[in-house]
Amino acid sequence: MAAWARTIVDWIRRRGGLCLSTAAVCCAAITDPASAAQPRLADPPVGLAWSAEEIDHATRDTATVLIDDARRRDQLGCQRHCEMLTRVFDRLMTQVREEAPQAAGLNWQLTVLRSASVEAMALPGGHVIVSEHFIDEAVPNEDALAFVLAHEMAHSILEHERQALTFARMLLPRQVPRTVADIYVEIDHNLGLLKAMEPVMQQGEREADELGLLLAAAAGHEPQRQLAFLERAAAQGEPRRGLVQTHPTLVDRLGWLRERLPLAQRLHQGRPAD
Repeated sequence: MAAWARTIVDWIRRRGGLCLSTAAVCCAAITDPASAAQPRLADPPVGLAWSAEEIDHATRDTATVLIDDARRRDQLGCQRHCEMLTRVFDRLMTQVREEAPQAAGLNWQLTVLRSASVEAMALPGGHVIVSEHFIDEAVPNEDALAFVLAHEMAHSILEHERQALTFARMLLPRQVPRTVADIYVEIDHNLGLLKAMEPVMQQGEREADELGLLLAAAAGHEPQRQLAFLERAAAQGEPRRGLVQTHPTLVDRLGWLRERLPLAQRLHQGRPAD
């Protein structure tokens, strides 16, 4: 997924990644896709600090900065993959609203850039940003694109940003009241805090992988072909590991996803693509 070029706080804002609640993928609730009218792939998270609206408001500047920069560089908007991006994102939006009740309240939108400094990211309110440069370089087919977009949408559905901030607050002294902005300052300057958050950030990426695979499969995208994105990345070798490891290794991610392929295939067979 994205190898962020900005500060570590931007990493957290873009990707999130914790498992603090019942937001994990509810695979056991799915039986026969053909007979299940509305299978629920993800339940809403519970017990989180602040409101979803507060988190959304605090992170809007991230998108504004990226979009304004792309506009100045004449890198805003799609040129080569417009029809495919619209088709895949619209199909995924329909699916997530059916299978994740909390997703219906999000303001889903897709922004396409042509910048080499951005890959794919999601903001808490349902805003997904992807780069055509990234698609050209790393995404080999439409099903793999569906996995990339569904992975990002899963971060928004599972409220990983809000979970990350809640967990960070739990690790800090409780005697001091803290706003969302205060937590971002701590994340930006407190390496020890980030290291302590590392395992749960990686768990969030695993959740987004699993839910993304299942959502894209339910939307009609062939599960094995979805994995082509990670398989291509793994074939090029693991990226250099930084001080804070926000993601599991590519080998581990592929291993977990391959364990989910039988379930994803059942969902795919029950909902063929148009």
